[in-house]
Amino acid sequence: MNDTHNAADGGFGTVAVIGSGLMGRGIAAFCADRGLQVQLYDLEEKIARKAIEILTDPKAKIPLIMSPKSARRITPLALEALPERLGEATLIIEAVPEVLKIKLSTFEQVDAHRAPGSIVATNTSGLSIHAMAEGRSDDFRAHFLGVHFFNPVRYMDLVELIPIESTDPAVLERMRNWLAAAGKSPVIGRDTPNFIANRVGVYAMMKAVELMQRYGLTIEEVDMVTGPPIGAPKTGTFRLADLVGLDTLLHVARNSYERCTDDPERDIFRPAPFLERMVEQGLLGDKTGKGFYRKRRDDKGRRIIETLDLESFEYRPQSKPRSDAVRVAKSWSRPRDRIRALLTYDDQDRICRFARHLVLAVGVYALERVGEIADDAATIDLALRAGFGRDLGPIESLDAVGLERCVRWCRELQIRVPERLEQAACRGETLAPRPPAPPHVIDLAALARAGRVVRENLSARLVDLGDGVLCCELDHKMVPAMNPVDDYIIAMLAQAHEEIASGNFRALVIGNQAKNFCAGAQLQLVLELSRAGEFDRIREVARALQTVNLMNLHAPFPVVVAPHGMTLGGGLEIALGAQRRVCHAELYCGLVEVGVGLVPAGGGCYLLLRNMFERMAKRNPGPMPPIQRAFELIGFGTVSRSAFDAMEKGLVRKDDVVVFPKQELIARAKQTALAMLENFERTEPMALPLPGEEGYLVLEDAIENMRKAGKITEHSARIARVQARILTGGPDADILRPTPPETVLELEREGFVELCATPESQQRMEHMLKKGKPLIN
Repeated sequence: MNDTHNAADGGFGTVAVIGSGLMGRGIAAFCADRGLQVQLYDLEEKIARKAIEILTDPKAKIPLIMSPKSARRITPLALEALPERLGEATLIIEAVPEVLKIKLSTFEQVDAHRAPGSIVATNTSGLSIHAMAEGRSDDFRAHFLGVHFFNPVRYMDLVELIPIESTDPAVLERMRNWLAAAGKSPVIGRDTPNFIANRVGVYAMMKAVELMQRYGLTIEEVDMVTGPPIGAPKTGTFRLADLVGLDTLLHVARNSYERCTDDPERDIFRPAPFLERMVEQGLLGDKTGKGFYRKRRDDKGRRIIETLDLESFEYRPQSKPRSDAVRVAKSWSRPRDRIRALLTYDDQDRICRFARHLVLAVGVYALERVGEIADDAATIDLALRAGFGRDLGPIESLDAVGLERCVRWCRELQIRVPERLEQAACRGETLAPRPPAPPHVIDLAALARAGRVVRENLSARLVDLGDGVLCCELDHKMVPAMNPVDDYIIAMLAQAHEEIASGNFRALVIGNQAKNFCAGAQLQLVLELSRAGEFDRIREVARALQTVNLMNLHAPFPVVVAPHGMTLGGGLEIALGAQRRVCHAELYCGLVEVGVGLVPAGGGCYLLLRNMFERMAKRNPGPMPPIQRAFELIGFGTVSRSAFDAMEKGLVRKDDVVVFPKQELIARAKQTALAMLENFERTEPMALPLPGEEGYLVLEDAIENMRKAGKITEHSARIARVQARILTGGPDADILRPTPPETVLELEREGFVELCATPESQQRMEHMLKKGKPLIN
């Protein structure tokens, strides 16, 4: 049932990518992950081959390809093979250096050797598409357009499509449909300098620099304000500049300054002297190890972060500013509420005044670009959300604040009030309403507004998806980005079964449309109960999660889970408990309890073991290989790098479904549940042939060798022994008498409680809560 690549390949078959540098190899990986055969060209074949090696490097901190197996679809080629091989490609993407002369030379060769009707796209961040099409054949020009992928290609949603007058509308539509099916957010822009996202996004960054000096803010204060408080990522302004590269920022700013001669805000793009000086001195950000921020080790080996003093050009200790305005803004969970709270906090507060000026200036600038860089406000907002990771686009940010208020503040700050803004304020309209979801997408928030909520509590709700399918939406009010499992979520999962048993529904989908599906359990509660010695309560919580997960697995109706993003610990246990999973391609899942000194106790050990035995059943390897594989995955807290990686590791099943467009996840899960209704067969409980003491001694010997070699600490060895006892079925298990699920589940609970009682595991839990990373003690 895994029809992942059917729509995501766009029907192109073979794609040629010319240029194997950073962007070229990223585009090649993107295409290969979606099932396309890729020709990757460079000056020499060995250069293209090296690019593929970089993609498949298992030590890469940020893997650029979803599965190393995808790289088998990429063929490295030298440019001299172009005459012989290029005609096989139905899509050609040029990704050579951003030099017009080089691109023109490349297109001369492409035009000579491409197959008629093949689409040709240039990946450029701001060069003129018209200039690149000059002198080319009519067929080339009809099938030519700009396609601007953002770096890193795998993780950035935005792709800007830039047609020219000669571009066949059918070509543009095919590219847009393919990119959407492949999981991107394509927008159509106009052939103007830096297109949409970089034109407005870099304006916002340069405006923040100007206003920082006007309002007397520090680098750290600007980053504090220009992150989540205004609906932007935590990187803020200067951390983002370091991430992107100051040379890149300077290039884009100069391009806008030099080419946007009629832009009334042109001077904002003139690079500040300190920015030019930083580039001259090689302070380019992360790529050189120092930019606005520098990370280094102190004399004791501790990592410290320093900030560049823009006066002395020396690094100083990073400050941690505080602001009541920001504190109040962060108390709101919805981005619209946060930005409104920040901008209305206090007219005398300089942080508030800086944020107000910046949001208004950027929003007005974006609004005035409608008709110049894009056809409508919604396109500009989408480009900024998808390209810069914003929760709110710059124009809809004005809507969030209130347009009458924006008009009044603009006049006070001497920001020109666009006629469109003034008219919308007078009429009580909005500037940039988000378009409704397309028919093939289910919008859970829209269903809730339409009164389709069946039940709801503090952390979850039941939503009627139609056609007899019920959705249990995980929506933790206190931690919406992580959705940790708590009593409310467990209770709502149980209530879903009650609703279906009443005859109102016939299938269940478990999912949400948050940033992550579910990143574990409520660790703070577990720590508090552990310190209070409330071990019976801990057993109750574990038993409750085990119960609902096994209820889902053995339900007399289809149960489908739609995991995405971080699906860790208890989140993966919920996913493993389903009869089928419809996974987003970007799935980072694992049973990671070892990182906080614990073991899976929501059914995760049994469910993973069951998967492993079923996975290896045809090979009939005996009981130890499935046990050892589960032991490794749990013991090392292995997290998948994608849904495909999760399949290969055995964290999800090979017959599960993978979906590239995240917005389609719930709809595909519903479709899968409905398809399961036909000839539905209930999943029966499965006893496992566990070896007991003999198997435990095999694992215990490996644990002891690792401890003696200094690879693990004494407490890590203790955790591993508890894990080994669970996975081998306990001392009374016998391979000739398969162990029932209840025995493994009880071993889970008791092992979990045993570790909760230790000071070392409590220290690990506390460290994770305070520092956000594991403690090895």
